[in-house]
Parts: sequence; C-alpha cells; structure tokens
Amino acid sequence: MIKISWGVRIAVLYIGFIILVLAMVVFAMTKKSELVSDNYYAQELKFQEQIDKNERTNELSEQVKIEYSGSFISIKFPQTYNTKEITGVINFYRPSDDSKDFKLKIELDENGEQKIITAKLLKGFWKLKLNWTMSGKEYYKEAGVIME
Repeated sequence: MIKISWGVRIAVLYIGFIILVLAMVVFAMTKKSELVSDNYYAQELKFQEQIDKNERTNELSEQVKIEYSGSFISIKFPQTYNTKEITGVINFYRPSDDSKDFKLKIELDENGEQKIITAKLLKGFWKLKLNWTMSGKEYYKEAGVIME
C-alpha cells in the first residue's frame, strides 16, 4: 500500500475545495435569474396609486370573481356593476419566465363575464392582474392560477 504524506493530503484537499467552489460559481452564473420587472424603480414610485386602487376594490360591495376550470379562465363582474362602462386590461404574469407575459383587453359579454381559453398557455403558475376603470375610478385585483 502506498503511503501518502500529510503535505500531499492537504494539497489534494485544497485543490478539491477550489474545484468545488469553481463548479458552484459556474453553475450560479449559468442559472437564469430575472427581475420582477425591467422598470422596477419607476413602478415603485407609482405604488401609492396601486394601494389606492386596492382599497377601492376592497370597498366594493361585490367582488370580481376569477375562476379556473381547466379549459378556460372565467372573470366575472357582478351584475350590479354597469358592465358596459368597464374598460381595462388583464395582465398575465409568469414569475418563472417574463418572456411569456402578455396582456388582454377586458371585453365582457352581456352577462359581465369574460372567458379566456387556456389551451395555449403553459402549465404552471400564472398571476392575473386586473386593472379596470369603472365610473371614472380605477380598480385592481390580483389572483394566482395554477394551470394543469
């Protein structure tokens, strides 16, 4: 059996440690990491407006319902709202890949409902952000949906 001196053992230990650290650095550098938004700081300045929209939404007597049924997402505005004057945008936000984000215009039917077919959406977590205007006031609602 070959006897290895303690100096060689320490050298092997240090070299192994350096290889491990370099491997971790290479792994971390190749991992894709994205900010929530490209213009994060500009959005931060508008945060008080967002808080006001949330408060107005919470004060409504009836809330907007967002439901996922497997083949489509249904967004239902209560019948008590004048749905003909509701305008706005639905943002589909994908936290894991911002290149998949997209927006849709709110287009309600006569029942105050909008159905969005989910066949072309990737499976996984989506965050829906509804921004709408009704009676001259802005509102906001957020909901998470897991596509299966």
